[in-house]
Amino acid sequence: MKYYHIFYLFIVLSLGFTSCKKEKITTYENVVVGGNTPPPYSGVPETKIEIYVGKLYIDLLGEEATQAEIASGVTFLKSKELRTGARDTLIDQLIVNDKYFTRLYIKAKGKFLEGVNEFQIDQEILTQDYIITLLYARGDTFSAQIVEVSKEKLVRLKKADSLFKNNSITVNEFYSIFSDNSFYDDINMGSRNFVLSCFENYFLREATVSERTNGVDMVDGQSKIILLKNGNSKDDFIRIITESHEFYEGLVKDNYKNFLSRDPSSWESYQATLDLKSSNNIKEMQKSILKTDEYAGF
Repeated sequence: MKYYHIFYLFIVLSLGFTSCKKEKITTYENVVVGGNTPPPYSGVPETKIEIYVGKLYIDLLGEEATQAEIASGVTFLKSKELRTGARDTLIDQLIVNDKYFTRLYIKAKGKFLEGVNEFQIDQEILTQDYIITLLYARGDTFSAQIVEVSKEKLVRLKKADSLFKNNSITVNEFYSIFSDNSFYDDINMGSRNFVLSCFENYFLREATVSERTNGVDMVDGQSKIILLKNGNSKDDFIRIITESHEFYEGLVKDNYKNFLSRDPSSWESYQATLDLKSSNNIKEMQKSILKTDEYAGF
């Protein structure tokens, strides 16, 4: 029995000493070592770089690059190790070209006006000019002035690319021109079709029942609210549509589809729309897509 108590005392003392023993705590520290990042694009084949440069010329200028232009672009990008900043610089060199604005114009005209060509626009301007002359000769000043407004919108349509290039109009006004002319009215006859087509072309979605109803009434001259804005004319409707948050979101979606053949993610759409709305600069939004590895194929 004596031995049993001694053994028990030994166990208790051992546990006591163990519980009093200080616990060792191991900590880890994150250390950033400078100059330890491997070049991420060192293995990109030159063929891929050539394809990237060629894509930029086609997408931004609507034409194939010459061999000299491709070689120059490849040399420049390789000298900068294909960094994003270098791609940004290369894109900047292209979007100051007059052909960039012509390309924007042609794409918008194709989308909104189903490929109406310059000859048709010129002929319609001449026709309306002739009608104006006849109306004034008959003493119908009121009708003549209405046709003059229509003619002026066609002149703005014809000059839209140069007006945008010279910063005479904003990106909102540039795109509004393509729905504010007699050709668009002929394609989308009636107020209902006009309203529905604007939602589809600008927002890439269908109008809700209330948007359609209020939009038609507004275009027809009634005071209505659409997208939380009040208006009572066709001009008001176009202005509200092309100054709305969804207008910018639609441009972002359109460019993602054009350049990447996909819709933007929720985050991409959110961020790019905020940036575009803040800057009102479509070129910067396009650059943010065109300099990505996804577009470049690197």
